[in-house]
Amino acid sequence: VNPSFRLGGVVLPRELNTGLTGRLNESIGKWRSMKGLYLFNNAFDGMISSEIGSLRYLTFLRINDNFIESSVPSEITKLRKLRDFRINDNFILSTLPDGLGDMNDIEFFDVSGNSMFGQIPDSLYNMTKLKMLRLDSTLMAEDPWIVTSEEGFTGSISTRIGELQDMRQLLLSYNPLTGSIPTEIGLLEGLEVMRIHMTNIMGTMPLEVCLLRDKKLNSESNANGVLYADCRPNNRTEMPYVKCECCTDCCDHSTAVCIADD
Repeated sequence: VNPSFRLGGVVLPRELNTGLTGRLNESIGKWRSMKGLYLFNNAFDGMISSEIGSLRYLTFLRINDNFIESSVPSEITKLRKLRDFRINDNFILSTLPDGLGDMNDIEFFDVSGNSMFGQIPDSLYNMTKLKMLRLDSTLMAEDPWIVTSEEGFTGSISTRIGELQDMRQLLLSYNPLTGSIPTEIGLLEGLEVMRIHMTNIMGTMPLEVCLLRDKKLNSESNANGVLYADCRPNNRTEMPYVKCECCTDCCDHSTAVCIADD
């Protein structure tokens, strides 16, 4: 396998000989009764046709880990019954459609590992059934990851994050997000994993978030819970981006080194 794969090199699916090949072209619109589309871990490439919006009964769409290179079509927001949307680890270069809030049955939303950019649409916070939100690892640059304003999701985390009270996993790391950490995250009492390291977020971890450590966010009964932030001294000697007394792991924003802080 070409070692530059996913880091700027060009590797054709046939060179990897992994799984099924094909394209999600306009013919996909013929599958109008489709409820679940599971094509992950294959070698599909090309664009996602706007005809995917015709699959009004679609509940599960998992096309992650392929070679898809399109943007996210706005027609995806017509899939009002969709509960599981995973397009992570492709070659997608895109913003998120403005009408995401119309997909209010979504529970799992994952676009990580793509070249995403732009603001997080405010309508995303209408998706109140979300259990997993992964917008992380959108900077497709060579190691070490470099956070810049040209790639990745920008803007800040809205105080409306507190409306997503079914949230279990919130991963926003490796994005040039700015601002501070909203206290409203403390309303997500079922939160088990939160990763906001390798961002431009600064300030202090709110007490309301730290109190989640006594619940599912790395409580004694949930050994899998984690809370990552840029709370190690920046570049080893400077002030950390985030002051955090409760993080399970602290990262150095400049060196990307993360060390358990418990």
